[in-house]
Amino acid sequence: MRNRRLHDALRDFALEAAAQLTNELKQGAEIPFDVVEEPGGASVLYRYQPLTSEFVAERWPQLRSLPAYGSAIAALGSGAETYLRMQSGGTSADSEAGLCAMLERLYEDATSFEFPEERFERVYGEVERALFENTIRTALIAPLHGVELENDRVDLGDGLFLIAGDKLDAPPGAVWGDATGQVERGGPPNVLCVLRRDVAADEQLPVSEARIRFRKLLTALRLFKPGAVAFGPVGWGRADEGAWQPIPIGLSGPGRGAPWTLSAGEQPELVELVDLVAGARPGGRIAWALSRFEMGAERALDSEALSDYLLALRSLLDATDDAGSAALTRRVATLCAEEDGRKTLQRRLELAFQLEHKVMSGLPGLDEEGPDTTRSIVLELEQHVRALLRDVLCGYLASDLKSVADDLLITGTEHFEIRAEDTREESAVGSRQSAEDEEEETGVTASADWELDDDPSSYSAPI
Repeated sequence: MRNRRLHDALRDFALEAAAQLTNELKQGAEIPFDVVEEPGGASVLYRYQPLTSEFVAERWPQLRSLPAYGSAIAALGSGAETYLRMQSGGTSADSEAGLCAMLERLYEDATSFEFPEERFERVYGEVERALFENTIRTALIAPLHGVELENDRVDLGDGLFLIAGDKLDAPPGAVWGDATGQVERGGPPNVLCVLRRDVAADEQLPVSEARIRFRKLLTALRLFKPGAVAFGPVGWGRADEGAWQPIPIGLSGPGRGAPWTLSAGEQPELVELVDLVAGARPGGRIAWALSRFEMGAERALDSEALSDYLLALRSLLDATDDAGSAALTRRVATLCAEEDGRKTLQRRLELAFQLEHKVMSGLPGLDEEGPDTTRSIVLELEQHVRALLRDVLCGYLASDLKSVADDLLITGTEHFEIRAEDTREESAVGSRQSAEDEEEETGVTASADWELDDDPSSYSAPI
């Protein structure tokens, strides 16, 4: 079998068609017969030949409405013309005609429509030989470090899949190599990312396509959940059963944190996300924020990733001026928390900015034994960036997150506390003394609820 997707799609349709046609017979329909002459010894022999092709053709409108029909048509695609030419000399490029021809071939001379498993495999073999004549099967693989799968194989669509390294005939460096390329047996095998492609016999390995597909997959994995997922520096490729050839890929830096794990129940959601990310074409602020998010995922230390995630939020919420910066934590809290949890989240985001100031000043971070640690703050911040990026790329949120947040604030009922203070105490001493002197003379209080600085960027907490 050279194309599992094609095989499974045609088999699913054939199974549904078998059930539909069998039900027709149970309802009283009959397969027509023809009397065929066969030469004998001294006399002419006759036999009854079932006209199953006519029976199938009459019921094709019902078969077209089966759930598996669309997938089978898409999988067969332009190969239908080649298959029809091999079967009957037809030249129609319509994949529907090719699918019908396959079904007629499957039940040729049959008097019932019980699904013939062995015959289907033979007929499918004919389909593959017709479709893949003068082509070679290629495989390109790359080890994924830090990934753990509950199932040995996860099909991601269009020839791309993940598989436990010891379940594939792959070079030892791919199966057992660590992130530096050193081969160390004894531990669990690596998870391999595999792309299979059929190409013309005179074409090269589709290395460029593999790099693009692998890179988008890595983005999808990071958007799906946290974990230390990363590609190794080297991949391998081969044509048919030839020798594996090393291919430099250089797709990512090392990951950080706990292993990235995938349960069996999470597979459908991951497949959907991989497909959405593969088709996404983000630009502008979204693309820049996504790049910063992935930079943060590859930092060696949580404190190094902190600024990447904060910069990603600034880009996503268009916080490039004083007003945008002042409202950033409020807008993020509006998008990422329910109303009763927004104040708490806003305080956590303010703590993240304070932590960044400490890191930039070379000061110690948060107490690693307290309730709020550097790691807990960074992981929470990472999750909010991940959720916003994923929702935008999947189309659940508009890319103008700033406007989305403001609309939610307008319709919400919760009031946010606004705090600001002057952080340049020494420079303000003179003006305060003058104000106090004036108060003694006039009896008018010069202080107000807000003590604002001329420079809005120096406020200790954003609005």
